[in-house]
Amino acid sequence: MKILIITPRIPYPPYRGDKLKIFNLSKELIKRNQVKIISFIASSSEKDDLLNLKNNGIDLEVVPHSRFKGWINMLRAFISKTPLQVSYYYSKKMCKKIQEISSAGKYDVVYFHLINSAQYCDCVAHQGALKVIDFTDASSLYMTRYAEFLRNPFRKYIFMKEAKRVLAYENITQKFDTLFVCSDNDRQFLSKRKVHKNIQLLLNGIDLNTFQYEKIQKEKGRIIFAGNMSYFPNIEAVQYFAKEIFPLVLSRVPFAKFYIVGQQPPQEILSLQSANIVVTGFVKDLRIEYLLSEVNVAPIQFGSGTLNKIIEAMALGVPTVATSLAVQGLPDKFKKYIYIEDSVEKFAENIARIMETGNYENELLKDGMNEIKNSLSWDKIAGNLEKYLSEKIKMNKN
Repeated sequence: MKILIITPRIPYPPYRGDKLKIFNLSKELIKRNQVKIISFIASSSEKDDLLNLKNNGIDLEVVPHSRFKGWINMLRAFISKTPLQVSYYYSKKMCKKIQEISSAGKYDVVYFHLINSAQYCDCVAHQGALKVIDFTDASSLYMTRYAEFLRNPFRKYIFMKEAKRVLAYENITQKFDTLFVCSDNDRQFLSKRKVHKNIQLLLNGIDLNTFQYEKIQKEKGRIIFAGNMSYFPNIEAVQYFAKEIFPLVLSRVPFAKFYIVGQQPPQEILSLQSANIVVTGFVKDLRIEYLLSEVNVAPIQFGSGTLNKIIEAMALGVPTVATSLAVQGLPDKFKKYIYIEDSVEKFAENIARIMETGNYENELLKDGMNEIKNSLSWDKIAGNLEKYLSEKIKMNKN
């Protein structure tokens, strides 16, 4: 198949959810298909990322779109009905680039990534192409939960307004043949609102070559939270854990240390550092950070989609304690391998018990590792996507 991928951000480095998905899917799809990606480039600092993608065999075309231009777009759209996150990525140059490439290439599939790219659906010149859009998660669900969670009245108003815009805008999916999301929870939310008649699951996966289990000596009392620390649900989760749960853990395990691992930690996270709390910032080898840890935590209070931090820890056999909201996006078959608790006391109790018993190689954890390997490798997910797209193309021709 000839596949054209439209994504708002260059899929490199693959350290955040949206970039991670496109990078890994593309690496698998190019093995059996002809794939081209069109994306925005925000600054000259991203030129090295283009070279890294080329070295991975990924064919990428870029359209310049500065952050300043994005913010101007948002200001102009503030009184409109278009979501600000969509307006940010508005560009006549992008539409023209898509027209040029799609008319010359005659693609079988045009895959639009995230709600921000939906506005370019009509820019595709070859009308015979199968058009699909991957929301990954339901933006409207995330924005609504975010707005409800906020305490600052002004910010709450802004995000409630944006949530309403997104809820209305999601009907743009009617222009596409298929809408993909990464979890059944997101699919049910969108299905109830009748956003699209054909909503399919496209799960988040894991690079098993990167996240390979290795038996190494764990650091006693080490607890890890991993994620993009500029992402608000992660900031809130870490603050909640540090202030509400971790003191209870310390009362049982005085030598416990909480490691906050991830890029771009803001000042409110950096200020948490103490004798028992370590903020690492970006790390090159996340796998080792997990393997050194006795417990992985996901005390998420709001959000949507599927959390990579849980999948990664499971693949490495690291026990995970999580809130029920944190695991909502996971297929049910994975939940039996996770300690799910919402009360502060029970969350802390599970962490302390895991560290006190030191039982890191039990059969349940091994079964969880195998389940991840059998279900969520990127080659399997890409293979399922290829099969679906091929069958859909045949159906449309008939």
